[in-house]
Amino acid sequence: MAMPVAQLVEAFERDRSLGPQLVEALYLPPTEEVFGEPDPPLSESVARALAATGAERLWRHQVEGLNALGRGENVLVTTPTASGKSLVFHLPVLEEAVGGGPGRALFLYPLKALGRDQRGKLEALARPLALNGGPPLVAVYDGDTPQEERGAIKRRFPRVVITNPDMLHLGILGHWQSWAPFLRELRWIVLDELHTYRGIFGSHFHHVLQRLQRLARAEGADPLLVASSATAANAGEFAARLTGRDFHWIRDSGSPQQGRHFLLFRPVASPYTLALQLLVELLRQGLKTIVFTKARRITELLYAWLRQQEPSLADKVASYRSGFLPGERRKIERRLFEGRLSGVISTSALEMGIDVGGLDACVLVGFPGSVMATWQRSGRVGRAGRESLTALVALPDALDHYLLDHPLELVERPCERLLVDPANEPVSRAHLVCAASELPLHRDRDRDYLESQAPLVGELLRQQLLVEKGGEGELTTPHHRPHHEVSLRGAGETATILESGRGRLIGTVDGVRVLHECHPGAIYLHRGRQFLVRTLDLEARKVHAEPVDVDYYTSPLTEKSTEILEVLEHRREDGDGLEAFLGRLRVTERVTGYERRRVRGQEPIDQHELELPEVAFETVGLWWLASRPLEDRLRSEEFHFMGALHAAEHATISLLPLHTLCDRGDVGGISIPLHPQLSCGAVFIYDGHPGGVGISARAYHDLPALLERVADLLRQCDCEDGCPTCVQSPKCGNGNRPLDKDGAFRFLRLVLADAADAADAAVPEAAGRTGFSPEPSMSASVSSVVAPPPSPDGEPVIASATPQSVAAPIPNPPPLPAPRRPQRTMLFALEPRHSPDDVGGRSNAHRMRLAVGVVCHLQEGRFEVFREERVGDLCSLLDSADAVVGFDSRRFGYQVLAGYTGLDYERRWPTLDLLDDLHRRLGLRPDFHALADATLGVDREEGDGDRFEWVRAGDLEKVESCCRRDVELLRDLYLFGRRMQYVVCPRVEGAPVRVLIDW
Repeated sequence: MAMPVAQLVEAFERDRSLGPQLVEALYLPPTEEVFGEPDPPLSESVARALAATGAERLWRHQVEGLNALGRGENVLVTTPTASGKSLVFHLPVLEEAVGGGPGRALFLYPLKALGRDQRGKLEALARPLALNGGPPLVAVYDGDTPQEERGAIKRRFPRVVITNPDMLHLGILGHWQSWAPFLRELRWIVLDELHTYRGIFGSHFHHVLQRLQRLARAEGADPLLVASSATAANAGEFAARLTGRDFHWIRDSGSPQQGRHFLLFRPVASPYTLALQLLVELLRQGLKTIVFTKARRITELLYAWLRQQEPSLADKVASYRSGFLPGERRKIERRLFEGRLSGVISTSALEMGIDVGGLDACVLVGFPGSVMATWQRSGRVGRAGRESLTALVALPDALDHYLLDHPLELVERPCERLLVDPANEPVSRAHLVCAASELPLHRDRDRDYLESQAPLVGELLRQQLLVEKGGEGELTTPHHRPHHEVSLRGAGETATILESGRGRLIGTVDGVRVLHECHPGAIYLHRGRQFLVRTLDLEARKVHAEPVDVDYYTSPLTEKSTEILEVLEHRREDGDGLEAFLGRLRVTERVTGYERRRVRGQEPIDQHELELPEVAFETVGLWWLASRPLEDRLRSEEFHFMGALHAAEHATISLLPLHTLCDRGDVGGISIPLHPQLSCGAVFIYDGHPGGVGISARAYHDLPALLERVADLLRQCDCEDGCPTCVQSPKCGNGNRPLDKDGAFRFLRLVLADAADAADAAVPEAAGRTGFSPEPSMSASVSSVVAPPPSPDGEPVIASATPQSVAAPIPNPPPLPAPRRPQRTMLFALEPRHSPDDVGGRSNAHRMRLAVGVVCHLQEGRFEVFREERVGDLCSLLDSADAVVGFDSRRFGYQVLAGYTGLDYERRWPTLDLLDDLHRRLGLRPDFHALADATLGVDREEGDGDRFEWVRAGDLEKVESCCRRDVELLRDLYLFGRRMQYVVCPRVEGAPVRVLIDW
């Protein structure tokens, strides 16, 4: 027998180990049930079938839904988990079947497992009805349905087809003519778990649903929509925006709910150790338990640790996540339902309503990211009329600890708002083409749909992705089956993971995740086993891995850059220094390497470089400025400017879910001390999906309140220099370096300029450029909100969106020849502030910072010296060059500068990298001074010692002198090569080699 939950909570409070880590024990009392009577009443046979399941009467919310459907209204139900929402759409279908009517239903579920679970429930409910002679009651049509079953379904359509959005898009709408008889009699479209259709998935689903309803109307049907969702603040508004239809919204539940215990734990050591301890204790006390993690890797690690530490429990627990093969998932679900498993460790894959039997306890390893998801996961337990227990184990994450410090926010705070953007341009464009391939778009019949997409329709016509049939008012497409080019979940093409040598299928991984999790050298975890990735074939979408047993895991290292494409909105708060923008961005990301860390303790072991393709996409983001005067203020107060911006970015992303429904993985961020389009520093937060999904737009409008919360978080955290609770991010591609927690707090206070600090924190107007400087082709769209850039001599340029009054021009004047500008060749070298050992290797050159940079203006014969405070001027100068000459500039110099700006200078600047050129010709990389000695006969000078020691000692004059000599050598080497068309390379063994070059 399981220990009563209330008694177990008391035992936890007394326990020497668990008690000190338990910071709050909340109790939510039970609620009573409220019944109702449908009008008209259920038929006798359906009422008997319902009673056979133990439901003698219907609850109030179920009756309200049935009555609204009877009136011909679309229905949305947002009552809690396990409140019998499915009866609202099951019962009308059964009444139709008993009465012999023709109406059919399409049940849509976001996950295949959900659909198959619901089929069993509907069949069980219908079993006493003995529906003989009519069409089959229900069938599942998804990616796991065998081909012969698919044919049988289309030969004799059932009353209910259960599918998912992906199969609806590819397998039904793409071949809709064979589904015409079903569409003709379609009376209900059921949208279960409606809240999952947010973000980019929701943008796609909006269009899939519009295409479905369009084809149903073409066959003469006008089906009602029946939706169920988790509770959300704006569920009715969201449903209308997602579907384009109004709903009768039912939010008050009549179902009973047992008492719920909610425990909040602050771990004194590893949260994963504590989560495992709780799981083991709950299982020993007889409570069937589900553990929810926030990452697939953690799911597998916890399962592996359980097998090691408690082998007697290993057979009673399973791991569960996306990427498992269908047979593996079904086996785990079946074992849970049948009671052969006592516990499961899962990602969000089991968050939704699959019936996995009577569970008693839920352990949340980290706050799930939203109040809504918290109640969804907590609602998976306590379904058998017993009190339940949910334990939240805080991760070292800012949001987790914020909620532990404000526990009532967790239970009293309203659920977040759901976001979807049906107007996402890349998504809309793709689905317009799909719609035209299914049934030509008619200017009269599809007027509303076409008018809502008018700009895109014109663009697609110009690109000939849509074509107009002569004089018929119809748009079609020359593309056959464009559906396969559209991935609804925005994840890209799935890659398969195969065991090396045997070719056995291990699992799958979606989209760009393959670059982060399955790069060569990665440790891939599957059902508690470790696999070392040997090869990644991106073209074939195949990963080959071999089983290993190692004591480390891997994390990817990334570099990102952002380019501002268009400003959509601009705000400058009165009385403070907050200047922010919302706009379209192009974000470029590349996995540059990976880090190996110990499984126990998670301390870093080493880092390795990778050569993988970059991924670029356009999205929507917000950014706020760190103006030059603000930068000067922070530097004068001895804060680390880049570290302050970086820490503010991390903390802002961590608290973003308090303002909008998102996961940390839905957004990205970049902090840049000098952005070339802004000429000052900035913090960028952007939607992590092409086209944007509304997260940044929502955060932009709440930005002052969000930044106030971030400042409070930084002030309240007890750590000295920044920790995972405030500014460190587990997803940081720069290894959480540099970070300046105190600098971030000061930065935000200067930006917000609160009343207590107004006199001290006021930031003067920037003397230079503080707004976005658009490209000429974009100036008209942003001129009303952006300050004009200064002229080269520092005086402001007078700019206007309208032409100035001038003397009458000469009609059709002859073109004047453009004046020729002298060629500008610049040679440069730099000395870093930190050595490769300081930052974890040369692959982290972007963290090495600038001590001194020297530029030689070749045509003018003069030199310029730049120190770190003028790194922006150095980048601007090289921006103006016609050619930039360096030695190891691509792999080293440019990466150091990119650490400040995030830009890809290899693509930006016309470059001749002498080392790169010689490596391409020789296959080896000669030492610079050895090359100069062999070619020019110049020895390294005396006293050219340890430059890093000079930097640490603050003796930058010595460093500057050595760096200038290097640039002089670079100049002489370059001019010699141009004149003689060869250089002399030393060899490790044997005589020097004369290498022909064409510089």
